[in-house]
Amino acid sequence: MQKEENPCIQSPPEYVCYRAVGKIRTDGHLVESSWRKALKTRPLVHITSGEEVHFNTQAMMVWDDRYWYVGCLVEETDVFACEGRHHTPVYHTDHDIELFVDPDGDGENYYEFQINPINTINEVFWDKPGRAGGQGIFGWDLVGIKHAVQVQGTLNCPDMKDEGWSVELALPWKSMGRMCPNVPLPPMPGDTWRVNFTRVEKTRRRPKIVRSTRQFSSVQEARDYIGPRIKGEVIESVDWVWAVAPEYNAHIPSSWGYVHFSDLEVGTAIRKK
Repeated sequence: MQKEENPCIQSPPEYVCYRAVGKIRTDGHLVESSWRKALKTRPLVHITSGEEVHFNTQAMMVWDDRYWYVGCLVEETDVFACEGRHHTPVYHTDHDIELFVDPDGDGENYYEFQINPINTINEVFWDKPGRAGGQGIFGWDLVGIKHAVQVQGTLNCPDMKDEGWSVELALPWKSMGRMCPNVPLPPMPGDTWRVNFTRVEKTRRRPKIVRSTRQFSSVQEARDYIGPRIKGEVIESVDWVWAVAPEYNAHIPSSWGYVHFSDLEVGTAIRKK
């Protein structure tokens, strides 16, 4: 019997990005009229299987003459982050949300943005797809980008249940020329970009603490001891995405979703799917 193909892999998702109404303050709250009216992407799913996951993550997008605005709502019961160094891959230790942007859809010269719940960011410019011979410019800066997060809960407190966190970005058109050599900025109505969102979900497993009551007479004896000891937590990691990839790799631009830019104001029409 022929195996049924995953429909998510065959059909990248689509989104219509409408013009913003009124001013948007990039503070992570996502309360302005544009965000209340904006359409949400479908929830993020497992990166390769396309299966539904246990926390909801959805993005929104609008634009005006100066910025492309991106918002993301992230459900999470244990929000934690420790990486505060700029230009450091935050996904190594923390929850993060990532944005991938290939404006002309040629699979080259695309932008990767990462952000964690304490508003630490990391940016990379890729000339060709990463992990496949591409040369990433690490420590790259999109000049003038605005970014903010808000935590709905208590950060770094695993004993208290959180609701999640939110991300808000404003990417200035005037600084995006290097990734957009063949497309107009701002986009023309009807232009389509290839875009993907990734969430690196971290889950802390806190095993039962086992202590030894043994008394050691020397440092060497303590080192040689093989009995019960205090065990530290283990962090498990998984990737969730908007557009499913054919393999466990976020750097496959040909699999990313389609974002269609419209000159209609947000709230005036319905997205394609």
